[in-house]
Amino acid sequence: MLKKVLEERYLEVLEKAREYEQRVKNGKRWCGNVVLIVVDSALDSIGLNYFKIVVPRVKRFNELYVKTGKIDSIEKFSNISPKDSRLLNIMKNKRLWDAAVNICKILNKIKKEKGFRNDFEALKYWAEKTDYENWKEDPMGRIKGVGLITFQYLRMQAGVDTTMPDKIIKRVMEQDFGIKVEDDIQIIKEIEKISRETGYSQIFLCWAIWLKYSDAPKTKQLNLL
Repeated sequence: MLKKVLEERYLEVLEKAREYEQRVKNGKRWCGNVVLIVVDSALDSIGLNYFKIVVPRVKRFNELYVKTGKIDSIEKFSNISPKDSRLLNIMKNKRLWDAAVNICKILNKIKKEKGFRNDFEALKYWAEKTDYENWKEDPMGRIKGVGLITFQYLRMQAGVDTTMPDKIIKRVMEQDFGIKVEDDIQIIKEIEKISRETGYSQIFLCWAIWLKYSDAPKTKQLNLL
């Protein structure tokens, strides 16, 4: 019954949600570039309009610094000052860049210690080994500016089937599914239950909700890397 209700209510975004679910699960979000994944997560952490502000600025970062080789690895990113004019040129907010740099430092340490061949292997290793219930004890969770939402978003972009308890997810849980929960951890658990009951992945459910209720352009031509 819940699956039928979900499919009817989210009919217009199901195809696009499936596309992004597969992209994330296959490690292809932002073409699998961890620098862009970290920039995306850091910008999103300060509550910016995602499709109108975050996405264009990540794409700008890609054009200016990743494609040119100036900041195209987590090692290069981890050695940059949060006050670097190149970062502030994208968004004048030292706090978010401080978080981004520290995320890269942790991932680069993992990469070197484990002998991984590329940045994404380090991100995926971290994302799969940690868990949201103990996120505050994780080195990533102790970074100033990295809350549970950012913590979970990073894991999702590494392909882990989980969810992030942002304001849109919280609102829709009550609005569409009649579930009112204040605790963020419990929100994640409730999405897990819906996933099991409907057969849809948590990542798919998140994208369907975001595409239907966020500021996403209502067009099939929506282009996210």
